[in-house]
Amino acid sequence: MGALFFSSPLGHAGPKGVPFSIGEEINYTVSWETIKAGTANFKVLEFTTVHGKKAYQFILEVKSNRYIDMLYKIRDRLEAVTDIEVTHSLLYKKTQSGKAKRQVMVEFDWEAQTAVYSNFGGKRDPIKIPLETVDPLSAFYKMRTLNFEAGNDLSFPVTDGKKQFIQEASVINKEKITLPSGTYDTYVLVPQVNHFSGVFTKSKDPTVKLWVTADDRKIPVRIKVKVFIGSVIFDFVSVK
Repeated sequence: MGALFFSSPLGHAGPKGVPFSIGEEINYTVSWETIKAGTANFKVLEFTTVHGKKAYQFILEVKSNRYIDMLYKIRDRLEAVTDIEVTHSLLYKKTQSGKAKRQVMVEFDWEAQTAVYSNFGGKRDPIKIPLETVDPLSAFYKMRTLNFEAGNDLSFPVTDGKKQFIQEASVINKEKITLPSGTYDTYVLVPQVNHFSGVFTKSKDPTVKLWVTADDRKIPVRIKVKVFIGSVIFDFVSVK
């Protein structure tokens, strides 16, 4: 594919060829159309142990700024634990402490191949899930382990504990993109959104588009979500 140019270095791949490492922190600005709306931070924590086996821990924190707080305050924290190869989830939590409060936990039983969703302790019935299913946060990291050759179709099973679906995406082309943080060669990915909920179900022809670095790290430097309220854009600021 030839040499790839970056205006700023993004570092090296993590252990065992996984394209991230312990301590990685990716920071984004979040905009609603042209209005600065807040920040999003993805973090890879220290390894934990589940059933005697080493596991990854991921965190995503999304926070609206004080101007957006007056309209719709957002304080979301997502936590996920996966196996060391990032093939299946072991635990998923979502805490919303803004206007729409939630305390979600999804527990996985891989012997029974089920996921159980609870909110503030109120449990739903288990749902059946296929092997190698990941939660919505782990999907961000699972996606980065895949082959992004242009023209590829990507797919893997995802669950939020309430429903299970196959997340599919197409790699449509390669594109150089310039942001305030730098200029990057990227693969452009378009995921299917027909299984998404919330504002997606209220929108006509909603879309999601990702620009992911064409290097070993595979970091999304822009994520653009188009729904009925307008476009929400996550732009890469920095990585540690």
